[in-house]
Amino acid sequence: MQRPVSPRGYLIDIEGVLVHDKRYVPVEGSVGWLERVAAAGMPFCLVSNNTTHRPASLAASLAAAGFPVTAEHLLTALGLGVRWLRERNLRRILWLGQDDLRDYLADEGIEAVEAGSCDAVVLGANPVLTVAALEKALEPLMENGVDLICLNRNTHFHDGRGILRYGPGAWAACLEALGGRGRVVTVGKPSETIYNEGLNRVGVAPSETLFISDDPIADLATASRMGMRTAFVLSGKYRDHEVLGRLAEVNWPDVICARLGDIAIPGKRND
Repeated sequence: MQRPVSPRGYLIDIEGVLVHDKRYVPVEGSVGWLERVAAAGMPFCLVSNNTTHRPASLAASLAAAGFPVTAEHLLTALGLGVRWLRERNLRRILWLGQDDLRDYLADEGIEAVEAGSCDAVVLGANPVLTVAALEKALEPLMENGVDLICLNRNTHFHDGRGILRYGPGAWAACLEALGGRGRVVTVGKPSETIYNEGLNRVGVAPSETLFISDDPIADLATASRMGMRTAFVLSGKYRDHEVLGRLAEVNWPDVICARLGDIAIPGKRND
């Protein structure tokens, strides 16, 4: 299904759209499609809920896979979350993401502690997160009233071996149910925070921007509500359009196709 869409800029999800999963093997036709967009001089931004890789490392992995991208094309929930914390002077966090990112956080001026006093509790994707680690968030959230910062609300994701894992959204729902005295803040999708940053990056009005994702619920519904055009590709989380039955028809995507390479580029042939 394709309704008439003629965008002047693109916001593009990564996993399930450009690549299959965190092994960063390109979806068939995705490299060539993005090369044609770049050759046409059309602005694009890769908007990802990734919280497992340093932004520079992720950009390098995509470039190594053949995509015409640099760090300037990339907007991740991790990178945006770090900036969000710094801007609010939340420098000491109880970190519930991957341990191997503690050095990255330190480089960015954020102290990631495992227990004790903190300015905020921060959730990122962590395939080995334990109940014992979650319990260390109880005192800060319930007794000290610190905020719970969820870098994204993905309930599940595929790890570097393609295994399905719980995402930050699943743990956020658990901790949010505690009813702590602080706020619950989401930085990545589906929060409008990351979408607005993406729109600023491409410099195109929402009505002239096409948001492309494999998740119509967590990604495209927000984009549609903000006035963007949307495209749903069946190369990632969902292999058919049955999932649209969980959305109001007003939030259905403008384009549904098998893969990124099937999306028409204005003034270009899709070979």
